[in-house]
Amino acid sequence: MEKRKLIIDCDPGVDDALMLAFAAAHREEFDILAVTTVNGNQDIEKVTRNALDLTAFYGLKVPVAKGMGLPLVKEPHYAPETHGESGLGTCRLPASPEKAEEEPAVLFLYRILAGLPEEEKITIAATGPLTNIAVLLRLFPEVKRKIREILFMGGSLCGGNVTTAAEFNFYVDPEAAKIVFYSQIPLVMCGLDVTEKCTLTRNQILKLCQSGYPAARACGDMMGFALENTSEKYRGEVSVHDAAPLMYLLYPGIFSGQNEILDVDCSDGPSRGAVLGGFRWWRNEETEANVFVLTDVDREKFQEYLITALYALGEAE
Repeated sequence: MEKRKLIIDCDPGVDDALMLAFAAAHREEFDILAVTTVNGNQDIEKVTRNALDLTAFYGLKVPVAKGMGLPLVKEPHYAPETHGESGLGTCRLPASPEKAEEEPAVLFLYRILAGLPEEEKITIAATGPLTNIAVLLRLFPEVKRKIREILFMGGSLCGGNVTTAAEFNFYVDPEAAKIVFYSQIPLVMCGLDVTEKCTLTRNQILKLCQSGYPAARACGDMMGFALENTSEKYRGEVSVHDAAPLMYLLYPGIFSGQNEILDVDCSDGPSRGAVLGGFRWWRNEETEANVFVLTDVDREKFQEYLITALYALGEAE
């Protein structure tokens, strides 16, 4: 099977850490060209350090480039209550000796895309605010033809998790999300509608914490922090939001979704970051849809594939 060329844009982040572990466990399926970082769950210095440490810990030999440290318009908004002060809960990983690329992420991405052979395209999986991607598309619109699709964790059709209206990544930088929505690139939105169902239970996390494999054990430790230090502890399971885009790439059959015509609220009011719109068959043609929105998942299959990958990564160590 031909490997899918992939760029991962992220803000590690506990759930980003599990997403990167899932990616590392599927090196036969993914040709990961780069990992880029963006301000989001923590500040840009912390998430870049986390990306370097995580890729080294998982044995991913890929370049890491530091991206945008601020949203396009507003001041940053972090989530230490979910991800801890380091971004990875209380988990301490070995420090990677590697350094981030000298080029800023946007320029690094441009160089990768511009250097692709004429017939090749890449997939971008974005699990943080869409700031890097928006700046790339505005500065270098010619690269759109080299992007096969963008899958992003962000947004929601059913209310938010940082405000009643907005999901975290869209709340942090709705202006960037709007640029991506109007890019005319094929888009897959993995928002709260589906990621709230992409969970690990307390018992599954405990078993990971007891694993003899360092990678699985570290993932359990990080998810345990997110579970016990947030309101997730009351439902006994925690969402692994950022694993959804990569899981969809490999196992689209466990997901369902629909085409939608979407926009995002960039106002300063209480609905800032809210996703607007939705396909209306009596008003719009189906071809006008700009986003394929995932809305449901087979939770048990998601858990099975994710846990299997974490243990497989350990067996490869």
